[in-house]
Amino acid sequence: MIESNREIKKPSEKREIMPRFEASALRGYCVSVLTASGVERSCAEAVADALIDAELTGVSTHGVSRLAVYMQRMDAGVMSRENNIRIVRESTSTLVVDAGNSLGAAAAKFAMERCIAKAKETGCCFASVHSSNHFGTAAYYTRLAAAQDMIGFACTNLKGKIAPFGSAEPYMGTNPISVAAPSDDLPVVLDMAPSVVALGKLILAQKLEKSIPEGWALDKDGRPTTDPAAGRAGSLVPIGGAKGSGLAIMVDVLCGILSGGPYGPHLHDLYVMDEPQGVSHFLGAIDIAHFIEPAAFKSALSAMSREIKALKKAAEDDRFAELKERFERVEAELKDDTRTNLETYREQVVDAINNDIVLRHGYTAGVIEHALPGDREVTEAVAVLRDSAEYARITREQDTRRK
Repeated sequence: MIESNREIKKPSEKREIMPRFEASALRGYCVSVLTASGVERSCAEAVADALIDAELTGVSTHGVSRLAVYMQRMDAGVMSRENNIRIVRESTSTLVVDAGNSLGAAAAKFAMERCIAKAKETGCCFASVHSSNHFGTAAYYTRLAAAQDMIGFACTNLKGKIAPFGSAEPYMGTNPISVAAPSDDLPVVLDMAPSVVALGKLILAQKLEKSIPEGWALDKDGRPTTDPAAGRAGSLVPIGGAKGSGLAIMVDVLCGILSGGPYGPHLHDLYVMDEPQGVSHFLGAIDIAHFIEPAAFKSALSAMSREIKALKKAAEDDRFAELKERFERVEAELKDDTRTNLETYREQVVDAINNDIVLRHGYTAGVIEHALPGDREVTEAVAVLRDSAEYARITREQDTRRK
């Protein structure tokens, strides 16, 4: 089912059409597109699930819009349609997975499902995945673990787009990190990039022909920019300065170096169809039951969530009361100062009123004529013209300089 939600805009504005689809229908569409191109159904479903999950959680930058570039990469021969995913090293609590340049979401889901299965036996399991591709949102995989009463961890590296702290040249990628834990309500999920925003925000802004806020990106010369194209050509700003830069570096350690894969600038861009991306993932699951009763854990985490929300509401209420008090104080001060200001700036107020009256009746020429008598430079010029000796002296000096 398709719902068309069209916003009426002024004729001078670009018209935007935002269609809405049923999630199940859109998932079926993604699966059919992928399988029709030769992708194994299990891999197609893994990719579709990751893309639809991103849409449903409000992260459209990592949603169905990415399907097109996946297809382009497969058509260009730089990403495999085949399911080449295999385990190359394994212990009771670790996995090393070679994705074989297969679809990233399929490889990451494969690894997380096996981490969950192993964690039930050993308490925890972590997997290193190399030779992979873009896998969507990291939170999708950590919530798979949370749904099994486990704490999930996931991160991935990407082509360098963040300049190390103190540098203007990009080196680390917008390497996302996610941790998810179950509660009695919804799982508590962290999913963040070490940059102020993910690169997808700039890509979406460029597609919509919109500017970006200052503080998101730098151009290629290291200057702040509001142009998403210039930001993509330059670098993204890390969160917290050196702290965000450090987080990005450590994700490259866990993903790239630990897996034996490339990192930072040695990876390849998702949107450049010349080489496989070569990205790596690091995923893990911690079984809560090996530490504490899951029911007690989820109850405590739900209590924490309620307490944090209560603090936030109290802070919002306090800020509102403070702002209201400041507004009333400023308003009172303005009322008290009205008479004083009128006396202090009487001449300027009178001039402004007179100019407005003249403008209404004499238009621009009248305003100029009205302002001339009070203009200091005009007054001085008139005085010189009336003093023939001074006028002769000035013109004589100017002639001498010219000669």
